[in-house]
Amino acid sequence: VHGDFRLRRNIMWRSLFRDGISGVVHDEAEFVRIFGFYGSDDRNFNHPIGVCVDGDNHIVVADTDGIVVVARRDGSFVRAFGSHGNAHGQFGDPHDVCVNAAGLIIVADTKNHRVQMFCRDGTFLCAFGSYGDAHGQLFMPRGVCV
Repeated sequence: VHGDFRLRRNIMWRSLFRDGISGVVHDEAEFVRIFGFYGSDDRNFNHPIGVCVDGDNHIVVADTDGIVVVARRDGSFVRAFGSHGNAHGQFGDPHDVCVNAAGLIIVADTKNHRVQMFCRDGTFLCAFGSYGDAHGQLFMPRGVCV
């Protein structure tokens, strides 16, 4: 197991490292559901690692394959955005994701040494950071929060 992440309302997310499968369990570790399997399409996962819940109770997942997947709590697909690369809206191994009160999606774009922000529909808004240790520069950011 790669990691457990506590979500709102006593729900825990479990991300399995090697096979791309993700699941949701209750706080008491009672299994609820599993969704997504190993695959490179928008509805599956290669290596899901960052997860959060937005204001609509959608589960938002950063997959290190270079995409962000949004799913309903029942696991059904809502949308996905991004691809592997270094242009705006592309990701180099995203490691974390969070959603602010306005519904903007914030992603730690680890290997591109930046943080990117998107509208809830996945439209790119802005990015900050670049490789380095000077003010405004980042080195492999692995977490974001609001």
